[in-house]
Amino acid sequence: MVRKDNRETNGRLILISVLTLIALSIFGLVFYKVLEGGQIKVEEKIVLSAEYKNTDGAQIEIAKQTSEENVVNFFENIVKEKKDFVLYVSLPICNGDAAKFKEFVLDFQHKNKVSFYYLTSDYIKDTSVYETVKYFPSVIIYKDGKIINYLRYDSDEDKEYYKSYDGFSKWLRANVEL
Repeated sequence: MVRKDNRETNGRLILISVLTLIALSIFGLVFYKVLEGGQIKVEEKIVLSAEYKNTDGAQIEIAKQTSEENVVNFFENIVKEKKDFVLYVSLPICNGDAAKFKEFVLDFQHKNKVSFYYLTSDYIKDTSVYETVKYFPSVIIYKDGKIINYLRYDSDEDKEYYKSYDGFSKWLRANVEL
């Protein structure tokens, strides 16, 4: 009789131990994923060119810098200059979430006294941007004339950066040294 009770007790202890290990493993995996989700994937951080810093924080609207038919060439020449800069691209008419995101971008520029280039998506299909970025609004980071990172409007990973000023600021500061 004593042996049967010991076996049952040992069996229960083993079962409890196994269930505890499984629970701890699941908790550890969830904790790891939560921490990993807080990380921003950054290939390379840029230092914003001096001409874009200590400004009034206004967007540099490319369509207002040149004639309508020259917007694409004007932008492509900026890219060819191989500076480090930020481009904000929006839909021609922003409403809903896109309008809120535009406010976050504009607020960030004003609060941090930095300027970003600005284009509407009308022009993008004719630029080199469209080879990489297909969904808008987006903020695109250039280093030496190449896109090194951008916000993906169609990505679940980037949604948090579109939802609040703090989210956008966190993403931009991880990618750009102001």
